[in-house]
Amino acid sequence: MPAAVLYGKEELRIERVAVPAVGPSDILVQVKAALTCGTDLKVYRRGHHARMITPPAILGHELAGDIVEVGSAVKHFQVGNRVVAANSAPCFKCFFCWCDQKNLCENLLFNNGAYARYVKIPGPIADCNTHRIPDHADGVPTS
Repeated sequence: MPAAVLYGKEELRIERVAVPAVGPSDILVQVKAALTCGTDLKVYRRGHHARMITPPAILGHELAGDIVEVGSAVKHFQVGNRVVAANSAPCFKCFFCWCDQKNLCENLLFNNGAYARYVKIPGPIADCNTHRIPDHADGVPTS
């Protein structure tokens, strides 16, 4: 599949890469929309992010799409669901998670790969930071 792979400072290449393999708690999403945020731009300009991405890696972390595969342990999603996935999940074990300050988690799990046809959403992110898009939300503005 084609993907935008970051190799370093302002070095982004369109390459063919393998479709990610799905583990028991993961989901595979066919990307229908991928956005570029300020963090993506900073990562591109700097060539890395201290905690979020280490090149070479597929860039992009804001996405929505259709689930095309679910791992054997996935209970809350099924193939065909439309979803939006955040780029991280807290560990639920560190001091900040225990103090209900998950936004400060010391062990955040990050996910990248939205600038590709398919992206794997790891189980922890699928469990707590992936949400179904309601069937009535078709994405077409009414006015």
